Amino acid sequence: MDEILVIKEKISKIIDPSTNQTLEENDSVKHVGVDENNTVIMIIEVGEKDQNTTKQITRDIAKVVKLELGYAGVKIEFTKRKTRNKEAKTLLIASGKGGVGKSTVTANLAYALTRLGKRVGIIDADIYGANMPKIFNATNHRLMGDANGKIYPFEKDSIQMVSTEYLVDEKRALMLRGPMLGKVLKLFFEDTLWSEEIDYFLVDLPPGTGDIMMDLKNYSEDAKMVIVTTPQESAAHIAIKAGYAAKDLSQDVIGVIENMSYYEVNNEFHYIFGKDGGKKVADELLVELLATLPITKYDKIIAEETEMPGIIYLNLAKKIIKLL
Repeated sequence: MDEILVIKEKISKIIDPSTNQTLEENDSVKHVGVDENNTVIMIIEVGEKDQNTTKQITRDIAKVVKLELGYAGVKIEFTKRKTRNKEAKTLLIASGKGGVGKSTVTANLAYALTRLGKRVGIIDADIYGANMPKIFNATNHRLMGDANGKIYPFEKDSIQMVSTEYLVDEKRALMLRGPMLGKVLKLFFEDTLWSEEIDYFLVDLPPGTGDIMMDLKNYSEDAKMVIVTTPQESAAHIAIKAGYAAKDLSQDVIGVIENMSYYEVNNEFHYIFGKDGGKKVADELLVELLATLPITKYDKIIAEETEMPGIIYLNLAKKIIKLL
């Protein structure tokens, strides 16, 4: 057996006196290594970082590491377990069809929430068509992991994000059969080292009503959902189907966002893709039309709050906060 695994197994039953639970029960062993001097290096997470706790654990670990296993010494860094005052809220962002700007809406909403003082994590669950890294202009990245097989999310402008784009080489597609999709979701939801300070998770879903939407209940039972559509009749028709499918899966649909609603020139609105498709979807699903977003140059670049699109996104974010 690998020596690191042996060390972990040997110390797993040591009690953290601040919680009266074992290091294994608390998942307290965050790192174990052995340096060139045959000294064991550890990072241990404790319930309370007080002197009595750290002394007791250090003494117990030293007995195992030095006396039983024969290492020259042990160095332990203690960290205090963070506690959350509240659980992060999860918002699923869905669409009936592709090409309606769902990912762009997700990214803009994330920035709007941060401007309101919220911490945001984005889960790019559009497994086959991951586009979030491109929108963030951050494609050259690979997700790194720790000794326990957990991964660290990418972070930009205080927004954390995971995406399948970071699991494969650039310009290569991720090819997975249905059963493997659940493993990717588990990686993103359960095996990612998200910040404890996150207030909202935004989940960018793939278009349609496939495996991903059906599997999400396993990872976030209290998630809410918004449907993104464009004004076109065909887009609205499919968005309604997606909304009903979500309700059949007991997903709580809280509103509709109409993207690419109009193009504004000299205070005149031009409805290039038709009109009122979002209202039709909202009326059919008996939910609120949360926003009508203009066609702008901000399709890939996050809107500034001083510009009209940014102001609209800020108002949308405020509505989302209230609804969640």
